[in-house]
Amino acid sequence: MSVGRETRLSAWIERFAAHFAEEGIPLIGGRILGYLLVCQPTERTAAELSQELEASSGSISTNLKFLVNAGLVTKRTRRGRQAAQYRIDEKRWVDLIQRKLDALVSVRELTESGMRLMSGDPERAMRLRTVDDLYSWLATELPAVWDRRPSSSR
Repeated sequence: MSVGRETRLSAWIERFAAHFAEEGIPLIGGRILGYLLVCQPTERTAAELSQELEASSGSISTNLKFLVNAGLVTKRTRRGRQAAQYRIDEKRWVDLIQRKLDALVSVRELTESGMRLMSGDPERAMRLRTVDDLYSWLATELPAVWDRRPSSSR
């Protein structure tokens, strides 16, 4: 790959990591995800990730455990090979989004119960009603959108 393309790819990995940092994934974890989405070959050892991403082996190890536990990265060992290999599990991204949708529904359950608590006190319920309306709309609309997703992500 050309030097210019490598530079652009590194910048893309940084943008990818920054986006997912806002989602609660540590920056190094986001870098690992971004890198594993585009690297060739598709599997890397922790040492290779440390070298490629210029990150400490401890940070890579900690974040790989986090990503494996989250189900976004799989770990594979092979007989005769000491180092485990890691790869992205792109099909598990569906599970990640499903968990986020489930979290939206659970917020709706919380706002509904709060609205019941505030019945008879409309002044105190006004802010909660605004949030409840938003989550009510999301809980109604998003399942239909989710059901229309491309079959390759089902």
